[in-house]
Amino acid sequence: MITQQTQAANVANTLLSLLAQAASLQAQIDAMSTQWTNLGVANMINAFPTATVFTTGGLNAADGTPNVAHVIDTRTTDGALINRAISANDIASVLTSLQGISNVVKGQAVSANGATVSLVAKVL
Repeated sequence: MITQQTQAANVANTLLSLLAQAASLQAQIDAMSTQWTNLGVANMINAFPTATVFTTGGLNAADGTPNVAHVIDTRTTDGALINRAISANDIASVLTSLQGISNVVKGQAVSANGATVSLVAKVL
């Protein structure tokens, strides 16, 4: 039989494990933020070919020129390097959301980011 003390210890140990994971995640986020800046990722992602999306979710015709609000066209050589059809704007917003998590772990102020919920839905 599991006692209440055992259950309490399990919760405490899980919380400690989660904190360690948060610290590791924070370091990974900061590394990606640095690479984003140093490699000029925003400019490169913004130049990837894009397409509109059918209401059914499939990719429509390719855009004549890249549109950061449209999804990256994963049917193209460069676009296929991205794991899913998502816009350059959304990728930049993912970074901003993750930087908020990093800031929480570092004890810095974080403003609310309502976009995070919709971004998680797009990625999952």
